[in-house]
Amino acid sequence: MSKEVLTAISHSFELATYSTPELKGLFNDWVREIEREVLEFLKDKDKVDPVEVEKQFRLDRESVIFLLSKLAREGKINIKASGA
Repeated sequence: MSKEVLTAISHSFELATYSTPELKGLFNDWVREIEREVLEFLKDKDKVDPVEVEKQFRLDRESVIFLLSKLAREGKINIKASGA
């Protein structure tokens, strides 16, 4: 999973280097809004599989991992990994 997170962050950084200040602002606005919606979705749930988040918000796996990792780094959610 950490490899996927690093790939998502690296790709996001790469895209950010080419964007304009206006696009960066719009992206940041979108990220804040989707974070709010994800937190609302997670509220009152003990455990959620990332696949549920993917389906709910029609996002791909890398985007969900990026968002959940960001929320965890900010202390807004806890992430627990488990083996199959």
